[in-house]
Amino acid sequence: MTDQGHSTPESRAGDVARGTPSNPLVTERVGALRGSAAVGVHRKFWNYAGAVALAILGVVTVVSFVSAATDNARIHRMKTHGIAVAVTVTDCVGNLGGSGSTGAGDTCHGRYRVGVTTYHEVIGSMSRFAPPGAVIAGVADPSRSSTVVIASAVAAWTPSNDAYVAPGVLGLFFVVLALAYVRLARRSGTVDLVAYDGATPPPPDDDTGLA
Repeated sequence: MTDQGHSTPESRAGDVARGTPSNPLVTERVGALRGSAAVGVHRKFWNYAGAVALAILGVVTVVSFVSAATDNARIHRMKTHGIAVAVTVTDCVGNLGGSGSTGAGDTCHGRYRVGVTTYHEVIGSMSRFAPPGAVIAGVADPSRSSTVVIASAVAAWTPSNDAYVAPGVLGLFFVVLALAYVRLARRSGTVDLVAYDGATPPPPDDDTGLA
């Protein structure tokens, strides 16, 4: 009689003719290698892609919050500590609209003085033409004297919490996606662990190896 753990030359020859290995452990190993490689690579790719997308969204959210906070701080600074200056218009250049056939206001440059330093800069919030030599009341940023805005625009500014609405929505969206990503990543890791443990055959006994 032939032991079930061993194979005879005749049975191995038949297995070779049919294209199947004679050892069941070899069959399990080959099946595991053929069935899990592509799925593992595909899952890892999407895990990495999701992590990169979350990182980009996180950076955009942080930048949006910083931008809103900076704008509100600048408004408060210029309204409370702005330096009043007299700006002399030097030139104004007309701007074209998106169609290229309609006007979109003017960009004017002016000269003003802060302390002993003279600046020649773009006059902020000024979109109407003014003849060269005209003197306009302006406010210079105390933290950056090269920034000047017409006084009427600064008077109309008010810090607003509405500037944080868009960053807040982005932040909430980021938190929801991050939680979903972590949950899916954990489930994916559990599935991979179970599949790996099930596909790995136990070490062969002394009497179950290839003859």
